[in-house]
Amino acid sequence: MPGLDPFTPDHDYCVYCHAPAAGMCAECGALCCVDCVELVMGWTTRRATCRSCLERSEAPSTRPNHRSPAILWVIAVAVGAAAIAAILWLD
Repeated sequence: MPGLDPFTPDHDYCVYCHAPAAGMCAECGALCCVDCVELVMGWTTRRATCRSCLERSEAPSTRPNHRSPAILWVIAVAVGAAAIAAILWLD
């Protein structure tokens, strides 16, 4: 029908309580408001995690995230560089 436009909401809404969403869950990407997430400590920063992801995980603060192999590589390179520096310093 001419003259009818599709509905476009002003805000993105929370999937749990339908309040205006503040951002996405760090685990699943669901849009959530501030009241429906919990800040969980990752390796270096806090991450907003939604209710269902918190219920699925046993201990979200101790669970490694997807960046752990990269951190291990950085540590390995730093230890290797320190070993090389120590060998060169002793000579």
